Amino acid sequence: MGYLSFPENIMIIQGLPPTVGAGAAKNSMPISLKNIQKLWAVCSVNTASTSAAIAIVPQTDALVAFGTATIVPATLHNVPRWINLDVAAAATWTHTTDGTNYTTAAVDALAKTVIFEIVPELIRTTTTAESDDDCFRISFTQVDASDLVSVLYVFIPRYANRANNQVSFIAD
Repeated sequence: MGYLSFPENIMIIQGLPPTVGAGAAKNSMPISLKNIQKLWAVCSVNTASTSAAIAIVPQTDALVAFGTATIVPATLHNVPRWINLDVAAAATWTHTTDGTNYTTAAVDALAKTVIFEIVPELIRTTTTAESDDDCFRISFTQVDASDLVSVLYVFIPRYANRANNQVSFIAD
């Protein structure tokens, strides 16, 4: 087995630090898929008694450059999703029906995690050169003041990197 260097082969970017809601939507930082081979968006949700809707929101280059969270009118292919509805009880992942969003149940106060697996070439429905929706963010709708949400982007870069010579995955 070959040597695997985590910082050279697998990258992690905090898309949304652990954040308490205030009765409003919370958006993660956008990330560019241009230099990414495969990405897992790890979305953590700790809701007290409300449901949380989590969605992949496509972004154009212009929207990322100017920091807007406006939803781009685009259709995405469904992606594999895994859920753990009680991360404190077990490290068991359940593969659910593929999709681009997930809504947690409002029946308990358990910490939950939803993982979206994104392959850039497979998520977009537009394959022409004019398509510039190669960026996305994760959106949580209506996060209550007692709820905690966060997003980690874990991904494999498209090209090999050295720790001191990495391309930007945030700036497009």
